Amino acid sequence: MAPGVNILAAMVPKIKEAVGKKLSKFSMRSGTSMSCPHVSGAAAFVKSVRRRWTSSMIKSALMTTAKTYDNRRKVLTNSSSHIANPHEAGSGEMNPIKALNPGLVFETTTQDYLQFLCYYGYSQKDIRSVASNTKFKCPEHSNKELISNINYPSISISKLRRNQSKVIQRTVTNVGPSNSAYIAKVQSPKGLVVKVIPDKIVFTKGLKRAPFEVSFFGNKEAASGYNYGSITWFDDRRSVRVVFTVNLD
Repeated sequence: MAPGVNILAAMVPKIKEAVGKKLSKFSMRSGTSMSCPHVSGAAAFVKSVRRRWTSSMIKSALMTTAKTYDNRRKVLTNSSSHIANPHEAGSGEMNPIKALNPGLVFETTTQDYLQFLCYYGYSQKDIRSVASNTKFKCPEHSNKELISNINYPSISISKLRRNQSKVIQRTVTNVGPSNSAYIAKVQSPKGLVVKVIPDKIVFTKGLKRAPFEVSFFGNKEAASGYNYGSITWFDDRRSVRVVFTVNLD
């Protein structure tokens, strides 16, 4: 749920750690697993304020409002001091305060997760055995490529053939002002053509959810392998950033 590398976390010190030294009030641990308590605390904080939000709404808020720079205002780097890509830094560094007012969220429902199992290859019978909905039906022609269409706050395409396009679907829910408008801005590497349709979404009092599509096309100038970028929805006050990874064949 919350990957990370070399994440620092405080813990109650053990006596043996203080031999020959003044006893500290806390000890420190570092590792991938330490990301879990950090995110759990941030999610609990958001839930304490936004009590009606589901877990997927909270996850979306934390991901799409994350920072892409460190406390020195410099871009996030990996352990080799190179600029970190989304496979290394995820959506970025959490900002729980900003996550309280993300503007838009991506709601991932139980139906989405059940369909994920269909796309991944599990049988409808097996899925029904673990789901409360015994009448659940898998979509026809399920395959792993459809996993990219699950309404998640990031986009990942496992394989895109050069000079072919792929369209991804998403739906956003407005949790900000009832009357607001968002414009999409794309940041993509050279050769990877990314278009958002529509590139402007207008919410009114009676409209809370809006779908949009993202088309990806890799031309001859695009690099082979994983290409990274982002789509950011802006209004006058908020920005909702969705990172994407596209594996170009």
